[in-house]
Amino acid sequence: MKQPRVCVAVDLGNTAAKWAIRVGDANAPALQRVPLRTADWPQQLIRSVQQQAGDAAAYWRIAAVNTPARQRLVEHLVADRSQPDVTVITRAHVPMATCLPQPERIGIDRLLAIWQASRSYPAQRIVVVDAGSAITIDCASEAGEFLGGVILPGLMLQFDSLARGTDALPAIEPPEASSDGAGALPVPATDTVTAIRSGIMLGTAAAIDRLIARSLDGGSHQVILTGGDARRLSSLVTHPHVVLDRLVIDAILAAEIKGAGANYR
Repeated sequence: MKQPRVCVAVDLGNTAAKWAIRVGDANAPALQRVPLRTADWPQQLIRSVQQQAGDAAAYWRIAAVNTPARQRLVEHLVADRSQPDVTVITRAHVPMATCLPQPERIGIDRLLAIWQASRSYPAQRIVVVDAGSAITIDCASEAGEFLGGVILPGLMLQFDSLARGTDALPAIEPPEASSDGAGALPVPATDTVTAIRSGIMLGTAAAIDRLIARSLDGGSHQVILTGGDARRLSSLVTHPHVVLDRLVIDAILAAEIKGAGANYR
């Protein structure tokens, strides 16, 4: 009996490596994550894949907005296996039309997320809010064309910039997701830490709501939140939406990705 091939989908962002492993036709493989600040993150990722894949032949699909991280992972793969089966996913692999003057400059994570969302909710206008190191708000037409979007600083960048750019304001972390939503973020706040948290969290959510509204055309639509901070922001965003943690990974795993792992189905 022929052993099924293993597809390893890797999403390399600015702060973390995320991956999932699909064996044969298995659905919804578990999403795994390691921060890039971890010194041996490539070794951790490769060991995890080896433990799960066993002796099965594996091929890798890597989508990266972080070029140094991609180069480091590929170097470790080459050192581990002399001829690893690796495809770096680019714009050319994603079967999605765009309405942009320079489509080759689209961040691959943005393109994969909006493509997967359009496949999941066909014949609707799609807005994807990807809340990572940067927050992107992208839009696709009912016909499945990428229309573009906007980019603003992510939560951690905002918290960090206040601490770095001022003398008296402290360095703090974004609050964890709360079912209380805005109720956990008082305005006016009565202490500095709460003032920073309320200002950034509520201000970012308000900006997202306003940008979603400007992205819609009044017809049938679906709004999706994804990315590492999606659940932190979900209870604060008032526009109806769903949270999908694995848009990019599921897109990388898709059989429709052109020219990457042609034997995979």
